[in-house]
Amino acid sequence: MSTATASAPAPATINLDQIRAFHTDGFTVVRSLVGPARAAVMRDHFMALRAEGPKPGDMGGDPRSATDPLNRFPRMIHMNKWDSRSQEWATNPAVVAAASALIGQQAVLNQTMLYFKPPGARGQAMHQDQQYITIDPLIGAWCALDRCDKANGQMVMLLGSHRHGVLPVCKADSSASFTDGGTVIPDGLHEVGIDMEPGDVLFFTGATIHGSYPNTTTDRFRRCFICHFVGAQATSFTPAHGTNMRHLAP
Repeated sequence: MSTATASAPAPATINLDQIRAFHTDGFTVVRSLVGPARAAVMRDHFMALRAEGPKPGDMGGDPRSATDPLNRFPRMIHMNKWDSRSQEWATNPAVVAAASALIGQQAVLNQTMLYFKPPGARGQAMHQDQQYITIDPLIGAWCALDRCDKANGQMVMLLGSHRHGVLPVCKADSSASFTDGGTVIPDGLHEVGIDMEPGDVLFFTGATIHGSYPNTTTDRFRRCFICHFVGAQATSFTPAHGTNMRHLAP
């Protein structure tokens, strides 16, 4: 796996300390990069789209459980392919510039996702994005659309976990995770919960282990708009046996 250089000049939207943190810790937060006003517009837009009914690629609900809140609010994916506003927000110059500085080459959009995480919803097992997307370099840009904290299922990052490379996968606990796969976590890694305000953006590498716990509130969503970018000089790789979610037994 290649390692992106940290020598690219930082644009006005990000500073050298944030670039160093990204390469040392595997993630960094840029506060108010999108901003609360734009986050509110995005939140309302995606709630309206969700109210229209099913969209291509919806995922997350449990048809066996009538009480699963994700049945009403499944995850959206690839919205930029059928929604012009998603495409506009996914190519926000400030976000693209920050992602480019962090990976050391021009960032190119790979996909978009929208997680709703209503009250009572399950989280997502700890995982690495490169256990799904086998391209390097890969960077996630996770934009909070609500205030995020421990109670409503904030993002959790494992500090420095990207230095272990792409790790083996394992079955996840479906009672706590809406996805069925997770990462075999090495000993000694430290979890960090990321408190965020609407319009903050969390950037993390494709190999950084991350996930979230259930939303334990009764009245608060934890919605987020996620973009994955790859480098303009990125290359695909063949995952080692047992390190890709496709390798999990049915």
